Amino acid sequence: MVKVVKPKIPELADNYTVHEKRVWYHRMNEIMKTKRTLENNLCNLFTILMSLCDSQTKNQIKNMTEYPNVEAELASMK
Repeated sequence: MVKVVKPKIPELADNYTVHEKRVWYHRMNEIMKTKRTLENNLCNLFTILMSLCDSQTKNQIKNMTEYPNVEAELASMK
């Protein structure tokens, strides 16, 4: 069983103070940085895994409907 862990999005109350707003912005920035880092790591992992595949496996992946442009995506990640 795979469990997806999502960060808790902080809520900003209607009657917020200046300090609460700054804390909220800081937490949101941290969440966005984490999301970008995760996406970059997944792209890097995909690139590494594809580089380890032989041409037959790459062709099988190319023929899958989810990955029609594997070579183009790999070229753009370099």
